Amino acid sequence: MMEENPLPSTTFFHLKQAKKEKIDAVLLEEFFSKHISQVKVSAIVEKSHISRGAFYKYFQNLEDAYDYAIADYSNQIHSAIFTFINRNKNDFFKGIEEYLAWCSQWSPEDDHWKMIHLCTQSNAWTKRDAIPDDSPMIRQWLELLEENRFTIHDTQEAVSFLYFIMAVVMDSLTDFISNEWTAKELIKDFRYKVQWIKYGIKEQNEEE
Repeated sequence: MMEENPLPSTTFFHLKQAKKEKIDAVLLEEFFSKHISQVKVSAIVEKSHISRGAFYKYFQNLEDAYDYAIADYSNQIHSAIFTFINRNKNDFFKGIEEYLAWCSQWSPEDDHWKMIHLCTQSNAWTKRDAIPDDSPMIRQWLELLEENRFTIHDTQEAVSFLYFIMAVVMDSLTDFISNEWTAKELIKDFRYKVQWIKYGIKEQNEEE
């Protein structure tokens, strides 16, 4: 796992949207098609139509650009999962199942598939960022848990459950990719996990 690097400079985030999207697209393509050890800054600047000096104005180094890209992909994946869960507010796991089914339809040429593929190969997406208790995302998450009548005692547990659920989703997608499963096999395996989460796996005796 790479050492932590600073986020891109504020200059990068202040770029015109079209230029930033171009750089984002090049980073995705380069990191998807090659191992980071084979990615060259020269290729990124050439394909992004920026100078080498501009690259180092935006990022400290190649690893910084990679860490930024993985964090960005993770956020986009999380956002997509939230979208599907929100469509099924009273059936939490159905929303995730629909997200997985949606993912299974992507081809390797699609950007979302490339993001998933990169994130399943990286440990960086598991890093827990500090999230304020009053953030809109946490409020939305707590509302979803309440609507589904989950037993969550405090915000800290809610955040831990959030990362646990994301880990379950990414684990399912990792298995889907590694084993070249069909969509049906992906959903069947995910339903096993849901049953384990809901009901556990140990048979309960009346005397217990």
